[in-house]
Amino acid sequence: MLDCLIVGGGPAGLTAAIYLARYRRSALVVDEAKSRCAWIPTSHNLAGFTGGIRGTDLLARIRAQAETHGGHIETGSVAALERVAGGFRATLGDDREVNAAAVLLATGVIDGQPRVAHLYEAMQRGQIRVCPICDGYEVIDKRIAVLGHGAQAVGEASFIRTYSPTVTLFADSD
Repeated sequence: MLDCLIVGGGPAGLTAAIYLARYRRSALVVDEAKSRCAWIPTSHNLAGFTGGIRGTDLLARIRAQAETHGGHIETGSVAALERVAGGFRATLGDDREVNAAAVLLATGVIDGQPRVAHLYEAMQRGQIRVCPICDGYEVIDKRIAVLGHGAQAVGEASFIRTYSPTVTLFADSD
């Protein structure tokens, strides 16, 4: 019986693994390796990284720190989760069952990405951005396009205009 099953291995799930391991609790992180953080080409949105850091590098550092403290991380998925006496039972994607007193859902956000050829590569080059809050600083005085949905897209494009005078909005709805 684990103290905690952590579903998701992005920054939040891995940070939880660090603290649980340091508190001498048994935890398992189950991660599909699809973290939104891995799509970040460079972020200056984190204290302590004055030169910025790639999302994949950030994930690798947090993962290494969790493992250094004894955190256990597996690539996989959770197919089912049910409440049982004393906690939870999870059925993993490979049909193994894991019992835990608590479950932490750190599944993050999944963006509705447009069907664009080479989208990941374009994001890694900084040509397409996903988060106005995270990416505004990265596009100061650059030409930028905002992909969005309806009224929310207009708000995001307006926000980005505080960083760049040249913003083009591509909206996929009315």
